Amino acid sequence: MKGLRMRAIFQIAVNTFKETIRNNVLYIVLFFVVALIVLSVFVADWSVFARIQVMQDFGLATMSLAGLLLAVFIGVGMLGREVSQKTLYQVITKPISRAQFVCGKYAGLLTTLLLTYAAMSTMFLCTLVYLGGTIKLSLLCAVLLIWAEMSVVISASIFFSTLTSPMLASFFSLAFYVAGHLNDLLSIKLVAARGSLYPRLLTAIYYVLPNLEHFNVRDNIVYGIVLPPAYYVLALVYGILYSALFLALSCVLFDAKDL
Repeated sequence: MKGLRMRAIFQIAVNTFKETIRNNVLYIVLFFVVALIVLSVFVADWSVFARIQVMQDFGLATMSLAGLLLAVFIGVGMLGREVSQKTLYQVITKPISRAQFVCGKYAGLLTTLLLTYAAMSTMFLCTLVYLGGTIKLSLLCAVLLIWAEMSVVISASIFFSTLTSPMLASFFSLAFYVAGHLNDLLSIKLVAARGSLYPRLLTAIYYVLPNLEHFNVRDNIVYGIVLPPAYYVLALVYGILYSALFLALSCVLFDAKDL
């Protein structure tokens, strides 16, 4: 029985992957990334900083932005398109639960994101070597953390897709990304708000909202600040837990959704 469930999730993931790689948005984003990485070569020449540092910062930031675009424009519209085109009904009428459907969609999107990041990372690292830089383990770990961050963003995008329309889900996903990177500032605001009327609200937001800055190690890479291996391991576990949480909530909401 468990094998049949996993086979159903795998089949949905494969179909999602095939559908995603036929999406023109994927190739537009890839072209956008390649153009920015090539542009960063010229930006590095104009900068007063070392060109390798500029290239590393620019490349990692570009890949993070590309992952966000893929999560919003592909991940958010996935469930909405299935419902609007009524292809969803052909799936859930079979012995496949809605939770399996959501998990399969997530696995397919995550696989697409992984392969996309592999292509972007290859382009980025080859350009870095061309400029005279070296590929260090910490740089590869930084790319891995970006992928972990985007796995959280995609799970949150699917969660928002089960709640509302694709347009609002896109807005919420963008807001989630921005707020997640501003979570450190929220902790500062929390200290300043002691004794005010809303410290409990700020505290709830601070602890519920994932801190996406845990995945951002660009400054450490650029300035050569070495992080302990335990940091990368804990950041990956942090991402896995939040991804699992949003995915579980998505399954519950989608199962209760009136289609």
